[in-house]
Amino acid sequence: MRTTVAAVLLAAAALTGCGTDPAPPPAYTVINQGERQLGLGTAGWADLLMPGATVAQAQDAIRTYGETIRGDATMYTIAVIHDTTATTHGKPATTYVCMGRWVKDEQASRTWADSSITSDTWPAIGMNCPDRRG
Repeated sequence: MRTTVAAVLLAAAALTGCGTDPAPPPAYTVINQGERQLGLGTAGWADLLMPGATVAQAQDAIRTYGETIRGDATMYTIAVIHDTTATTHGKPATTYVCMGRWVKDEQASRTWADSSITSDTWPAIGMNCPDRRG
């Protein structure tokens, strides 16, 4: 009996030690970003270049970028794009894989998104991914 318990404990320890590592953050290049003071408050934008990105990868990149936002901005538009032909300085890409609207809090959701972005925790991101292929 002792051998069996020891073998089970060793096997459990081996499995625990071989756990899966968390997925690496998505690789993207920030090619266009900034902030601007507007009548409703400070808004920001970022275009993330990810050639060949899937919808899932684009959503991960938007969430990852959202975690880096600091400062006075209460809203950010974050677009994941395949190439640079669709960007205009200071404006989000016109064609994109996914676009996220990051809002700092519930007040920012009311101000910038007509309260369409809801969450139990803030900040939060509303996503729009017109290409649902993958």
